[in-house]
Amino acid sequence: MMEKMESPEIAIARAYQGGRWLRGYIRGKLRTDPVFAAGAAAATHHSGPIIDLGCGLGLFGMYLRTHGIRLPYRGCDLSLWKIRAGNDASSRLGFSDFSLKEGDMTTFPLDGAACVCAFDVLHYLPLAEQTRFIDRLADAAHKGAVILLRTGSRGCGWRSAFTMLEEFWARGTGWISGGQINFPRVPELTDAFEKRGCEVEVRPLWGKTPFSSHWLQVAAKH
Repeated sequence: MMEKMESPEIAIARAYQGGRWLRGYIRGKLRTDPVFAAGAAAATHHSGPIIDLGCGLGLFGMYLRTHGIRLPYRGCDLSLWKIRAGNDASSRLGFSDFSLKEGDMTTFPLDGAACVCAFDVLHYLPLAEQTRFIDRLADAAHKGAVILLRTGSRGCGWRSAFTMLEEFWARGTGWISGGQINFPRVPELTDAFEKRGCEVEVRPLWGKTPFSSHWLQVAAKH
């Protein structure tokens, strides 16, 4: 009988050295979160570097590589242990042109990016910093990058309430340390980009999860 090939999710999880719980989390995240497929579908149309702001363990970059998208990948995150775990895993998998750095997403260089990703991180910023962050993303769009943004949102009833509870859980377990909880309203966020001369495609992206996640794909108006 032919041996069953290992799935990309299992291969990625096995590369991380954080114990059974972390590997189970990674497998589940890669299998159930629709942000990976959405990001890959957008990134596959570009040829330059991908910059992932607030990249965590670097799972989006891992997903891209194991699904045949070999674009240069740069990630930053404030959590040093996640950065180290992601870099170690990429080395075990033999990835090249793949780097994660400890850094602040509000100042991490965006020059030359084909795609700038910010998945589930906007709400960690105070409102004034959210405005400045949107300015940065819009500026990158006008320099030729496509912006891939996923965020939880207010105004979605029970989904918004559940998303807030998940944030408190993440802090209680130490998975996330610090930061704000300032979820935007999607129409306000869309309007902010449009006022900066950008086109925005927006749609819900919660898949089978209970969260209030929305997907925004932003580019400069032509």
